[in-house]
Amino acid sequence: HLGYVAFYGIGAYTYALLSAGGHASFWVGLPAAMVAAALFGLVLGFPILRLRGDYLAIVTLGFGEVTRLVLRNWDEVTNGPNGILGIARPSLGGWVLDTPGSFYYCVLVLALAALFAMRRVFQSRIGRAWVAIREDELAARTVGIDVARYKLLAFALGAAVAGLGGSVFAAKMTFVSPESFTFFESVIILCMVVLGGMGSLPGVVLGAAVITILPELLRGFSDYRMLIFGAAMVLMMVFRPQGLIGSRSLAYEFRRPAARAVPPRSR
Repeated sequence: HLGYVAFYGIGAYTYALLSAGGHASFWVGLPAAMVAAALFGLVLGFPILRLRGDYLAIVTLGFGEVTRLVLRNWDEVTNGPNGILGIARPSLGGWVLDTPGSFYYCVLVLALAALFAMRRVFQSRIGRAWVAIREDELAARTVGIDVARYKLLAFALGAAVAGLGGSVFAAKMTFVSPESFTFFESVIILCMVVLGGMGSLPGVVLGAAVITILPELLRGFSDYRMLIFGAAMVLMMVFRPQGLIGSRSLAYEFRRPAARAVPPRSR
């Protein structure tokens, strides 16, 4: 999925439009941003249910770029390339969370709540259906799992979480513009998932931490920083493709040698 940044941007702009000028509080704008992103997730999910591999990547990449261009050119709503200023910060009982420390704890609570909710979903019937579809879609359909329904639910839920992230980003920066939601952001998100481990919540958290911290540690090698970072990602994909903390089933799939064709015996 190379268009995840689109939902991130939709969440950010939804919150910005609602909160700029004090029209809505953070606690009203945040769920609205999640709902808006989830709806767009469903809109994207319906036509691409049967796509896989390169075709899925191309369509989602195109969706991300189209979203950015709409944000850039719809001047009447998004203020075009100038972006939206004056976005409200979160507040609790009249106390505005405008210091780095207070905002950090607000984001930490939201992140932990999102992780807890995702973990509960993964441990539920929905999560088990997702695992079955990931392992063998045909077998999942055979045992009565509504594959289309669960795929759409995955799109909507993933988009809602991206909308949550976008609204937090907008509240932190108090300004959004289309240039904050480029294809590069989708690549960074994808790298976090691949590096940490697909199918693993702790892995994704670890991948996000590494992707965030590693460039800062390499700041002293500014001329070669991206080269070192890229080489590290390539080595990771070669020697540990399941990620730092990948799911057990995916780790087994990556380690399992390809089945060799055995010619039939001649009688």
